[in-house]
Amino acid sequence: MLPLAATAAPSGKIIIAQGVDPTTLDVMNQQETPASNLGANIFDTLVERDANNKLVPALAAEMPKPVSPTVWEVKLRKGVKFHNGEEFNAESAKFSIERVLKQPRGSAPFRPIDHVEIVDPYTIRIVTKKPWPILVNALTFRQASMYPPKAYKDKDTAYVSKNPIGTGAYKYVRWSKDEEIVLEAFDGHWRGAPRIKTVVFKPIPDDAVRVAALQNGEIDVAVNIPPHLAAIIDKHPKVFLSTAPSIRTIQLMFYTHQFDTKNKLVGPYQGPTADKRVRQAITYALDVDEIVKGVLDGKAVRVATMLTSLHFGFDPALKPIKQDVAKAKKLLAEAGYPNGLDMILNTPQGRYVRDKEVAEAAAGQLTKAGIRATVRAHEF
Repeated sequence: MLPLAATAAPSGKIIIAQGVDPTTLDVMNQQETPASNLGANIFDTLVERDANNKLVPALAAEMPKPVSPTVWEVKLRKGVKFHNGEEFNAESAKFSIERVLKQPRGSAPFRPIDHVEIVDPYTIRIVTKKPWPILVNALTFRQASMYPPKAYKDKDTAYVSKNPIGTGAYKYVRWSKDEEIVLEAFDGHWRGAPRIKTVVFKPIPDDAVRVAALQNGEIDVAVNIPPHLAAIIDKHPKVFLSTAPSIRTIQLMFYTHQFDTKNKLVGPYQGPTADKRVRQAITYALDVDEIVKGVLDGKAVRVATMLTSLHFGFDPALKPIKQDVAKAKKLLAEAGYPNGLDMILNTPQGRYVRDKEVAEAAAGQLTKAGIRATVRAHEF
């Protein structure tokens, strides 16, 4: 949600329903859509994308410029304040970028960054370990949000999650876990005060319940409307359905490493999918086109990798694998599982469009190839 400049004081309230609650409000230390959606209202980034998906400056006064193969200079916007009154400046930008490099769940996209240098109070230089041409794109990620260095000095992720402070259009008010998160308009936002005074995010995991709440006027906005319920909303006289091309991909992901309860690496995963042939068998067992047709009502496009045509690095020459159950069984036998194997298929429920239903359909197809998959759904 982007703030709109307005001359009148903010007023009114809107209620937004997502599938699930965020797991954290420390947006640097996460890789999840619910937290990023909510964080976009509290925090700003140096660069963002406009309505046409074009890269434009936000807290940067102008687009970052390379001054050498491994150094990017960023001029910062002046006169910006955090919700607690701290001034946004070069110290804030350096603190924020270097903090994300230390976050276990958010640092991966920023690993090419080495450190940040302050040139003057409103200019920084981002130094990378090697040439990194897509740095500007990475600066749009929600994990690259700007944080107040004085308020968060020596504070851990749990503290930040309970006390989110940004420069965004809305200030954090309270979080009642699995019930609601309340935000209030920040009159001092650099773009001007937003029109709406109060924004409430509510988690409603069940698709049908979320749509019913929208129809009944209990909520004002609902996200992740499943295709099979979209027609109901489209025909409703008082509800507007908005659709757009998505860069969200749904895929099966394999365990490759094991971690302890403190997210510390223990070692490589030693289960059946550690064998490449088992992973290949799972791929050949799936009829993705049937899942698109039967579960997603044809409102999806199959891709060969995790990248869509809107992603940097997309290669149209790569084609999806076609289902071949006989080949899947042969690969399993070669891997030492002539009688098939049992496995757990973990899936979120309410996080992505029809996520649980997609997993259940995939499990049914895997079973036909001898991979007896048990679905475990998790609300998170």
